[in-house]
Amino acid sequence: MTINQFRLRFDKIRQMGWVPSKRRGPTGVGHTLEQLLGLKENNVALPDLGKVELKAHRVNSPSMITLFTFNRRAWKMNQLDAI
Repeated sequence: MTINQFRLRFDKIRQMGWVPSKRRGPTGVGHTLEQLLGLKENNVALPDLGKVELKAHRVNSPSMITLFTFNRRAWKMNQLDAI
């Protein structure tokens, strides 16, 4: 999916307003967003959208979002350069 395709799909999702999660638990919001974007669920330590990892978060959740992984196989560039 290109960034332009993502923007179009994401705008359509945003226009839907509040969407109930399709799965309970901590992975429910991300799973629902992936389904609405037409992405297949996987547990591979690679980005969801080409070079970009998709992140989702519940409103008012105190949980932190992991922005960096310690899995060296997932990195496509030097970690310190990214930071």
